[in-house]
Amino acid sequence: MVEILGRTPHATTLRDLVVMRAAYGDKPLLICRDEVLTYADADRLSNRVANQLLARGLVKGDVVAAFMYNAVEQALLWFGCAKIGAVYASLNVSLAKDDLAYSLNDTGAKLFVVDEELAPVFNGALPSLEITPEVFVHGDPACVPGAALLDELIEGDETLPDADVGMTDPVCIVYTGGSTSMPKGVLAPHLYYIAAAMRYQEIADATEDDVHYANSHFFHIGGQQFGVTGPLYCGMTGVMDRWFSASKYWEIVRKYGATILDPLGTMMSVLLLVPESPLDKRHKARVGVGIAASQVRRELKEEFETRFGTPMLEVYAMTEMGVLLCSERMHDRRQGSCGRPHGWAEFLIVDDEDNPLPQGETGQILIRPTVPNSVMQRYINKPDETIAAWGNLWYHSGDLGYLDADGYVYFVGREAHWIRRRGENVSAFEVEKAMTAHPAVQDCGVVGVPSELGEEDIKAYVEVVAGADQPAPEDLVAWCRERIAYFKTPRYIEFVAEFPRTMTKNEIARHELRALGIGTCWDADNP
Repeated sequence: MVEILGRTPHATTLRDLVVMRAAYGDKPLLICRDEVLTYADADRLSNRVANQLLARGLVKGDVVAAFMYNAVEQALLWFGCAKIGAVYASLNVSLAKDDLAYSLNDTGAKLFVVDEELAPVFNGALPSLEITPEVFVHGDPACVPGAALLDELIEGDETLPDADVGMTDPVCIVYTGGSTSMPKGVLAPHLYYIAAAMRYQEIADATEDDVHYANSHFFHIGGQQFGVTGPLYCGMTGVMDRWFSASKYWEIVRKYGATILDPLGTMMSVLLLVPESPLDKRHKARVGVGIAASQVRRELKEEFETRFGTPMLEVYAMTEMGVLLCSERMHDRRQGSCGRPHGWAEFLIVDDEDNPLPQGETGQILIRPTVPNSVMQRYINKPDETIAAWGNLWYHSGDLGYLDADGYVYFVGREAHWIRRRGENVSAFEVEKAMTAHPAVQDCGVVGVPSELGEEDIKAYVEVVAGADQPAPEDLVAWCRERIAYFKTPRYIEFVAEFPRTMTKNEIARHELRALGIGTCWDADNP
């Protein structure tokens, strides 16, 4: 058995971990929208899925994609893939037809599962698909031509299939926003999830008596880790819902006796807007694990901890490197920092040419793992982007920050092409691509501007085609919403006669646009 930082993991693959944890029997592993998946059923029913996939001709390395809201069936599909060496790709439910077609084509999926209520988006994407996966519907299969009922994949033989599945084999594709290109599919191996679960156990001091209420989705690494693999590794229960709801949040925490939480910084902002109540501290939540420093001011995080009586441990993470790579611990906190890597990785701060910077000086954050096979393997179908990300054998995060003398990491901001909105990573390039497809748009520059809830909102600067009528901002937003996810559509639009451009490459100088801020432009929230 492999040792990781002096510890022997319970298992090194999700396949083995699910089989091992079946001994917990009727204990809930996942409660999703009040539906309960026990540890025993997770093992038994995922064997059915695995055998059904094999019967349909899927083999090791093939991809199963899903376009579904959070549901226990997603866990079964993922575990079924893990048991035969197949790869699971859960796609963002907010995708519109164009970006769904892009992502699905990118996965090359042999089998696809879609929620009934998302079928119209999939049907709209069909003309742009370059692949022909076998389609199953979570709901009425009549909503998609030629589709079958998802239940057919959860029937039949409950025998664990023979398969050669190792810790370095890929098990999942998770999409992350691109900084200068389309979203990238991160290919993650089995050990990636095991290592993250070990970090989760360390950070939260998690035991089998804990309950985690997860506030993300299966298509995010946070939802996969906090809702499923962290609890699975620790022998505890994960709770997920369809969407984050501020009005129901603490009600759900109390209902399930959640002891560990993971609200993002923007979620903390919204929860603090709810009127104070005598029930604010009447819960069992003993610790929160999540990202706040990159999203909200420190005072808001402190207000959250005081009002709700739950310490919030800051982490620094990204899909490529795995969640919780750098973190605070209850015994090791430093104000304003994201904590330390605790042996899991090395951090380096560099200038624009990758030269190391002195302690306390801000530059790009570079990361190098210390545990083999615990981070992404590559971006699928993007060898150039993969190589570029690992320039000089360090992963280039695109984030700005600094280190102090004791190795604590401080996040400062993101580079211009990357926008963080409502917990989602948005590629400025992708928004610009959708906007410039409009016949009246000559060019477009997209930047992030401050949001009143924390993180950023999206502002688009638009240059109109010479001689064309200036389109209404409402029409441009509607144009985007037909093509890309709602969270990627601009809130602010400002028309310009010409763009500021860089001297060397004549590119739009986004840093100058960012410096202009919101200004007095058109606002979709206050048109």
